[in-house]
Amino acid sequence: MVSEDGSAVACIRVESERFFSKNSALPSYLHLLKGEERRKVAKEEVEFYQSTPKKESVILNEVYDAFLDCLDLDDDHYDHLTSSARQLNDNQIRLRRYCSFPEKPWEVAKMLEDILEIKDFTGIPGFYLKDNKYWTIAGTKGILIPFRNHYNEIVGFQYRIDNPSNVVEVMQNRPGLDARIKQHPNLVQITFDGEIILEQAIELKKEWTTIVHDGDVKGWVRVVKGNRYFWLSSANKPNGTGSGDPAPIHVSIPTSKLQHWQTGSLHKTKTAWLSEGGLKCDIASDCIEKMYDPEELEDIGTTLIALPGVGAWRLAMPVLKDMGVEQVNICFDADAVSNPQVKRHLMECAKELKKEGYRANLILWNCEDGKGIDDLMLNFSIPHIKKLF
Repeated sequence: MVSEDGSAVACIRVESERFFSKNSALPSYLHLLKGEERRKVAKEEVEFYQSTPKKESVILNEVYDAFLDCLDLDDDHYDHLTSSARQLNDNQIRLRRYCSFPEKPWEVAKMLEDILEIKDFTGIPGFYLKDNKYWTIAGTKGILIPFRNHYNEIVGFQYRIDNPSNVVEVMQNRPGLDARIKQHPNLVQITFDGEIILEQAIELKKEWTTIVHDGDVKGWVRVVKGNRYFWLSSANKPNGTGSGDPAPIHVSIPTSKLQHWQTGSLHKTKTAWLSEGGLKCDIASDCIEKMYDPEELEDIGTTLIALPGVGAWRLAMPVLKDMGVEQVNICFDADAVSNPQVKRHLMECAKELKKEGYRANLILWNCEDGKGIDDLMLNFSIPHIKKLF
């Protein structure tokens, strides 16, 4: 959110020392803008629309279930899901209902009007009214990943876009350093206090490039791939609805159990793994079932909860209670201990779990064996389960 005068921004991704909303399930942070940053916001000419509240879960599921029936899976997306990086088989893909975002979403919306016999999709994230004439769906080419709640109702989607744009990350040594992609894929324009000091192609890599101007190190920049995962959302579109308030979380169980899980039936489990990423958790839940024997599974469980992000762990608390969970395996990515922001969220989560009377374990592994729990298990490695309390 941006203030009316463009002087402040509230953001759920980029942290600051000041909270904008501290007590909500998904905290946001306040950023006060100055100079060029403020002018950039003021120059934006965007027509804003009031986002409508989401419909209740049972209606979301009805629409999204029919939506998936209208879609196919492109060959390229099928190849990705069955590749060595994902290792999914046809049965898993079918039961998880991964599909490709449609090339002509307005045609799919029209099909849904006929199938469901409804003319108004207000309150369904992703749907919006185009030119006040017809309904369509916001999105771009990519793989749709259904998010299921603990009643096996599809309440939202993430989608993995095919070609994310490169972005520039900046680490300042002196306040005032900024950078942007001037021309894709990697021509970078670097400014200091609003003045252009350098333009050059910077290779896409993890290493930082040092920026020196007037004999002084101003900071460091690097070019990385932009965000690949997005929510299916039509926020800021006519009659559109955002994915949040609250953001969906995904309850993933092995496909052997998913095929027997009736929609509307509460999933109960004594142990749940707390992680992030819907596709990641789907893969990991099937791997866990294969890698541990039945006696071990009785203790460690096969249910994973995918959060919208590590800072959104509060969203899982009522779900844990409803499912009758007694033990939680905290399973953030391998950099959880080394990344200060992730570590802080982890510690806050553990503190709240202890306060609420849960038993908890911390799931640990070496970064070399995989970034996420899915990568680790696809490499046939088993994490260390460290008891916390």
